[in-house]
Amino acid sequence: MINVSCVWMTYNSRLVINACMMKFFKTASLFAFLLFPPWSMFSLGLFAAESIIWEAGANEYFKYAEQDTSDFGNNDHPVELNGDKITAVLGSLIIRGQDQSDTSHDSRTVFTAQQAKLLGQYLAAGLSKARPQQDVIFAMERSVSRLYGLNSDRFFLAGRAFYKDKKLNIIIGDFDRPRDKGFEAAYDPTHIGIVRYNFNHGNRTKVSKGFKKTIIQVNGVENRQLNEVLRYDWLVIDIKSASETYVKKAKIRKKEEMTKKRAEIIQILDTKEVGGSTVKRELLEERFTTLKRLRDKGLINEEEYTQKKKQLLDDL
Repeated sequence: MINVSCVWMTYNSRLVINACMMKFFKTASLFAFLLFPPWSMFSLGLFAAESIIWEAGANEYFKYAEQDTSDFGNNDHPVELNGDKITAVLGSLIIRGQDQSDTSHDSRTVFTAQQAKLLGQYLAAGLSKARPQQDVIFAMERSVSRLYGLNSDRFFLAGRAFYKDKKLNIIIGDFDRPRDKGFEAAYDPTHIGIVRYNFNHGNRTKVSKGFKKTIIQVNGVENRQLNEVLRYDWLVIDIKSASETYVKKAKIRKKEEMTKKRAEIIQILDTKEVGGSTVKRELLEERFTTLKRLRDKGLINEEEYTQKKKQLLDDL
């Protein structure tokens, strides 16, 4: 009889415990729903992992975003682009002066080498899977050394990109935006990188105040003309044409460098008199070795090799 009572009490206890647990989970679920509703979770990015193409910390990323306006129609997405060509073209863009009215000769690239590399890689990847109603927005940093490299300042660059009418469009929003150290110190005193900036990713209908630079003209790259206003912040790029121009310029530049280098080498190989007498035999032997190595590497041709070899032999 005692055993039956114990079993019955144990059974009732389990029912009570189960009922309490169910009530607890229901209450907790309701509390979680009210505190973190699905739309709130999405806005925090917890359900938006698919929108991220690449991310490094809180303020460097490439993401998908809906078009800022539908007034210009859908983009031509998805599209397959060559990331290396994008990198080459963007890395060659040079700005001169502070704005279009500045006549100074100070110049620098629009994007650093690292930024151009990231843009090439992740714009190509992102646009290959983007929907027609989507843009790719991005934010990156660049570091500027000062005090002989002992310290550095960091600046943000942000914008959006899309492909339309067989051309890559990039609208620059924030450009050379400095980090707000006071803001970061207040909200991230431990410097663990949790502070997120609210970036301007550029806008199709509104000119960005962050970029008023004049880009040195490059074939295949132009600024968008909109309502009789030249948009310096909106780059329209014909990747094929611009990359061909880049390759041609690179070849010309390499040829000029080789010509200059060969002229310097030939000058070095010329025998000179030291103290009224010809250079020592050891130095001539070194020059013979150098001459042969230059010919083997293709830095001088056979005719130049023969001519310089004859001059060296005459000095013996």
